[in-house]
Amino acid sequence: MSVPPALLRVLAAVAMAAALTGGVVPAAPTARAEPEPAVPATSGAVAEPTDDDTSDTGDASEDPDDQDAADDYDAPLEVTIDGLTPGVLPRTGPLVVEGTVTNVDLETWQDVRIYPLFGAGPDCDFCGEVMTTSAQLELAADTDPEAPVGDRYAEDEAVRASIASLEPGGSATFSIRIPQAVLRELFGTPAAGVYWFGVQALGESDSSPRDLLSDGRARTFLPYLPDRIAQDPDRVVPTAIVLPLRHRIAYDADGSVADTEEWATAVGQEGDLGGPLAFGAAAGPTPLTWLVDPAVPDAVRALAQGNPPRAIVPAGPAPGESPTADPSGDGEGEDGEDGEDGGDDGSDEGGEPDPDDPIVAAARSWLELLEPELTGDDVALLPYGDPDLAALGEAMPSLYPTAREHVADVLTDWEVEGLPVVGSSDGYLDVSGILAVDDDATLLLGDRMFPTETFSAEPPSDGLVDQRPVVVTSTETASGGPGPEPRLSSTALRQRILSEATVRAIRARDGDARPLVVVLPPGLVTTGAAKFWSGLDVDGIQLVELSDLATPSSDPAVPDSGRQIDPAELTYPVSEDDEELSGSVVAEASRLIRAAGTLQDVLGEGFLVRDQLVGEALTGTSYAVRGDSGAEDRLTAARQWVQDQLAGITIDAPAGVTLSGESGSFNVAVSNSLDHAVTVRIVASTDDSGAAVEVADSVTLAPHSRSSVPVQADTSRPGVHNVTLQLTDSAGNSLGGTDTLPLRTGQVSIVIWAIMGSGVAILLVAIGIRLFRRVRRARAGAGAAA
Repeated sequence: MSVPPALLRVLAAVAMAAALTGGVVPAAPTARAEPEPAVPATSGAVAEPTDDDTSDTGDASEDPDDQDAADDYDAPLEVTIDGLTPGVLPRTGPLVVEGTVTNVDLETWQDVRIYPLFGAGPDCDFCGEVMTTSAQLELAADTDPEAPVGDRYAEDEAVRASIASLEPGGSATFSIRIPQAVLRELFGTPAAGVYWFGVQALGESDSSPRDLLSDGRARTFLPYLPDRIAQDPDRVVPTAIVLPLRHRIAYDADGSVADTEEWATAVGQEGDLGGPLAFGAAAGPTPLTWLVDPAVPDAVRALAQGNPPRAIVPAGPAPGESPTADPSGDGEGEDGEDGEDGGDDGSDEGGEPDPDDPIVAAARSWLELLEPELTGDDVALLPYGDPDLAALGEAMPSLYPTAREHVADVLTDWEVEGLPVVGSSDGYLDVSGILAVDDDATLLLGDRMFPTETFSAEPPSDGLVDQRPVVVTSTETASGGPGPEPRLSSTALRQRILSEATVRAIRARDGDARPLVVVLPPGLVTTGAAKFWSGLDVDGIQLVELSDLATPSSDPAVPDSGRQIDPAELTYPVSEDDEELSGSVVAEASRLIRAAGTLQDVLGEGFLVRDQLVGEALTGTSYAVRGDSGAEDRLTAARQWVQDQLAGITIDAPAGVTLSGESGSFNVAVSNSLDHAVTVRIVASTDDSGAAVEVADSVTLAPHSRSSVPVQADTSRPGVHNVTLQLTDSAGNSLGGTDTLPLRTGQVSIVIWAIMGSGVAILLVAIGIRLFRRVRRARAGAGAAA
C-alpha cells in the first residue's frame, strides 16, 4: 500500500520532535486559574501523531533544514489568514478569522472545507506548553509548515467554512466565527502566554480523494494575557513601530538619478518605499515613527521633476522655493521652466516634465502621500545618504558630521524635524562606527548585538554609549510570522508583535517592562494594513513613538555611569565585517566632497553646486551600496565632472620674462570659459629662494571672459628663476590650471650696459681722434697756403 507523501512528512516531523524530547510525550496542558506562568527554556514537546495533519510546536526548528521548509511546502491549496479579530484570545465575544484559499494545483478542487486549528484543548494530542519567552517564539516561527502544532476543530459544522469548487488559479475568501463557548471549551482557564492558531483546508480532486490530511494550511500566534497582567500599569509594554524609508540611490555620470525603472517599482504600492508608506498611512492617529534617510525624498523629487542632470544653479530662489525646485516637487520650479542653468555638461534640455510619464507620476504621488505623514508623525532622521558607519569609522570618520549636517532640501521645505538616529538595516554597528558618531544621536542596535554571556537574558532598555542613547530593536520580531503563508503579511506580522509584547509583559516586574521596538522590513504586504494598526489596540500594550524611548543622559555634562554600555562587548559578526564598503569607496567620496567644495568656492555665493555633489558622495557610501561593484566608479565619474568644470578656468603666462632690474612686473592672462562668473587666486612659487613673486589676492572673471593680471617679481641675486603660476580657490586648493615661465633678473643686463658703454667710449675716442686729425690737417693746409 502506498503512503501519501504528506503523511510521510508528518511522521518524520513527529519522529524528529520525539527524538529531541527524548521520546517523552507530554499530555495536553491542564487548565489553570491564571497562575504566574513558568518560564521554560524551550517550548513544549509534541505528542505522537494521529490521523490529523496539522503544524509544529517549535522544538524541531533547531534543524537547520527547517529554515528552508517553507520554500519546499507544496500543498495544492494555498491558504492565508487575512484577518483575525481580535488579535488576542478573547474572554468575551467570538474570535473571527478571515482568509483566502487559492488553488495552485493543475486540477479543480471541490468541496473544500476550512477548519480552525488550536494549540489548546482537553484532548489535544499535538499541543505543547504555552509559549512564554521570546526564544520560544523564535523557534516556533521557524518550524516546518507541515509539522503538527495543534488539533483541528471539526466538532461543530457552524465553526467552519466551505467552498464548492476552485478552478486552477482560482481564489475564494472565507470567514469563520468561533463562538466564545467553543473557545471556553478548548481553552478552559487559559494560561498567560502565546498559543498556536491556524486554519486547515481539506478538499478533493480527481487525483486526490478526500481524506483526513490537510490540503492547505495557514498558521499564526494567538496571545493571551489575564486581566491581572494586561491591566497592570507596571507591566504594560511600551511598543514602538518604526517604518523605514531607505533605498539605494545611484547617480549617472551627468548627475541624474540612475536606475529609474527600479525607482518606479520602489515608490509603487508594493515597493520598498511605496509599501511602507502606504502601510504607515493606514495607521491614522495611531503612534508610529518614520525612519528616514533624508536623501530619499530628494531623489524622488528629482524624478518628479523629470530627472534633470546635475546643474550649477543660481542662488537666491523665489520666496517659498528651494534652490533647485519647488517644495511640492511638481516640476514647476526654477530649473523646470526653461533649463537655462543646466550647467556646463552640455545638457540644456530643461523644460517641463511630462506629468503622464509613469516615473514622474509615481514620484509625485509618493511625495504627495509622504508630506502629511512626515509633518504629522514622529520622525527619526538618519545621516544624509544613510552612510555605512562601519566603513566610515575605519576609513574617514569625519564624513559622519558632514552627513549629519547636510541640508535635505525636501525635509527643509516641509519643515520636518526629527530625532537624530543612526543604525544599519540589519541592526549591527561595530565599535568604530559607534565611535564615529560624534554627536548625541540615538543608536538603534539590534538585540542580536547583545550576547547573553555579557548582558544576561535581556539587553538593557535604557543604555548609553557615552552620551548617545541606545534603543534596542527586536530583529526576530520584525521577521514576522511562522508561515507557510507570507511571513510579512499584515496579520502574521501583527500577531508576532502582539505575541512578543505578551511574553515581555509576562516577565515584567515592578514597572520594568522591557520596551519593544520593531523596525518593520521594507517588503511589507500592505493588504490589511488598517487591521494591523487597529489590532494593536489591546490591553497590555502601549503604542509609543521612538523618541519616547530614547532616554538621554540625566546630566549632559556627565554621562550616567550606571547606564553605560561598552561597545567592545557587543557582538559584530565577521560576515558583517566582510560586507562593509571598501576604504577606496569612502576615500573617493571624500575626494569628491573636497572637489565639490573647490568648485563652489570659485563660483561664490551666487551659484549652488556643492550640496548636489556632496549629496551624491554621501549616498555613494550608503549601506544600500554594499556589494555594488560600480559604487566607486560612479563617484569617480562625478569628480571628473567637477574637474571638467574647473578645467574651463585657465592661466596663460608669457614664454619668458626679463626684468630691467632687481624687481619688475609682468602680466599673465586668466580665462574663464564657463557660463558663470568665478573668483580665483593665483599662487606663484619659484624653484629657489632668489626670487619672490606676488599676485593680487583674488581675480574675478565674468562668464566667457579673459583678464590680464599683473604679477610683481623681486629678485635678490642674478640668474634665471623658474616661476610656477597655479590657479587655486580661496583656501589654496588647486584648480588644476598651471603655467611655468623663466624669469631673468636685471643683473644680467650689466654686462650689456658695460659693452654698450665701452662701445660709446670707443666711439667718442674715435670721434675725438678724427676731429683732432681734421683740425690738424686744416691748420697744416692753412700754413702752407700762407
